[in-house]
Amino acid sequence: MTLILVRHGESEGNLRRIMQGQLDMPLTDAGREQARLVAARIASMPVAAVYSSPLSRAYETAQVIAATHSVQVEGIEGLQEGGWGEAQGLTWSEVTTRWDVGAGRPLHEVIPGAETPESLRSRSAEAVDLLLDRHASDVAVCVSHAGTLAQVIAHLLGMPMGRLPRLRTGNTAVTVVEGSSSEAVISLLNDMCHLGGHTDPYDQRPGFRL
Repeated sequence: MTLILVRHGESEGNLRRIMQGQLDMPLTDAGREQARLVAARIASMPVAAVYSSPLSRAYETAQVIAATHSVQVEGIEGLQEGGWGEAQGLTWSEVTTRWDVGAGRPLHEVIPGAETPESLRSRSAEAVDLLLDRHASDVAVCVSHAGTLAQVIAHLLGMPMGRLPRLRTGNTAVTVVEGSSSEAVISLLNDMCHLGGHTDPYDQRPGFRL
């Protein structure tokens, strides 16, 4: 099978440089254009199903992709972004003012209510493994978030808990995974060639957590 992992288009939270986490924010006009471009890129592939995080920035991106294949989007809770608790809706400067985040401690230990990396890795890996095995002989698209996709990629690479790949996952970046959950191979990683000039190199600065 082939599972196409896609990060959502630019959201209002990305534009405002805030920590969104599970705060539900829509796409910007630029994000809708990015969604159109990634949908056009995938349009020639025989996509049998489209899955998405239920958060609107991902779900709206997925709907644009699904429309080119005449399929419905299925929301999957495990594909949501990691939650940032009380930091959701704040800018990075506001976070650093409110909590002591510069002492080397993981953010989830400092920010009240933040989801642990272990929780995010567990639920997102379970969701993707299920989809890999569900679509053993066809193609499916999975739209999610940069933090979630980083954990998924770490899982697929067999990286230990607490370690993440050093990636800047831009809006609508595409990663392609082939094979079953037990033999998954990443054949394309974090590719954004469909965007041309529709990218923002700053949307992944520290603290701007999707």
